[in-house]
Amino acid sequence: MKTFKGNDGQILETLTGREQQIAEHVARGLTNRQIAAECNISMETVKRHLASIYSKLAMPGRVGLAIHVLRTCGDGLRFVEEQRPSAE
Repeated sequence: MKTFKGNDGQILETLTGREQQIAEHVARGLTNRQIAAECNISMETVKRHLASIYSKLAMPGRVGLAIHVLRTCGDGLRFVEEQRPSAE
């Protein structure tokens, strides 16, 4: 499980892991087609995730989402993965 974490320690808990990933890609300027390819999902699925993100965060659209993510995470935009024991 990944958690979207900002520099201020704020966690955007309302988003699922996939929504967090898509929000990060939007903030990095990827198109829906690029996001779909990167995440190995259909463009319709990307659109459904974006609609859910906009609703959960009360964002008016893509630009608002990108600004929100960048303000929350600043230049340190990143995902923090939970530590799992290695299977070595």
